[in-house]
Amino acid sequence: MFDHHHHKKIHLILNSLNSEIFEEVGAHFGGGTLITLLNNEYRWSKDVDFICPLGAGYRRLREIVANANYNPQVLFSSTKDLEFPRDLKTDQYGIRFLVVADQTPIKFEIVAEARISLNPPEYLQWSSVPSLDYEDQCTEKLLANADRWADSSIESRDLIDLAVLRLHSPLPEKAILKAEGAYPVIPELKKALIKFLENQKYREKCFNALEIENRNIILKGMNLLAHDLDLEIAESSQEF
Repeated sequence: MFDHHHHKKIHLILNSLNSEIFEEVGAHFGGGTLITLLNNEYRWSKDVDFICPLGAGYRRLREIVANANYNPQVLFSSTKDLEFPRDLKTDQYGIRFLVVADQTPIKFEIVAEARISLNPPEYLQWSSVPSLDYEDQCTEKLLANADRWADSSIESRDLIDLAVLRLHSPLPEKAILKAEGAYPVIPELKKALIKFLENQKYREKCFNALEIENRNIILKGMNLLAHDLDLEIAESSQEF
């Protein structure tokens, strides 16, 4: 199903989850890993991220894990080839734990989402868990980019994911409005594009760290985003 060895382990984790729990609490698979797996594994994605609406859904999730004495296995229907070296951690921001899939450690997080409401989920052929739809993928990535675009250690992964989403169609107006209802995202998107497209050395660092081979596709998406925003880039290029 997937080529990258790390993504195969993530696929194992997804197919081992108890999908009924995630449906009950309204938690959807998302983040850059979802976008990567949906788009030919254009980059290496390390973690598993779910989004759970703050309120009744997150309250129920906290109740489930507390009743299981914070053992992460409660979230799984099968633990074959999986290990859980320590209990999960919970706080107002979410639930986190480490799962070792076939000897590969992978961080798993369920984020408590207080900024937006989620659309009904989509279900993928290769996973039984609910997943963010395209609109919410865009919304969450716009928010993530606004939060951390200036952090060079992130390697512009949120912007890169937005560029890949832009290859399908212009970012939905509903997604932009939903994100902007939380806080401004378009000014930060412009800053992120300028930082990435006007600095070849930084681009190379990001591409290498994220194991991106088809760099022209990413740059095409970036330039489409820049065009949508009427943004003039000094060193923008269609080729790397």
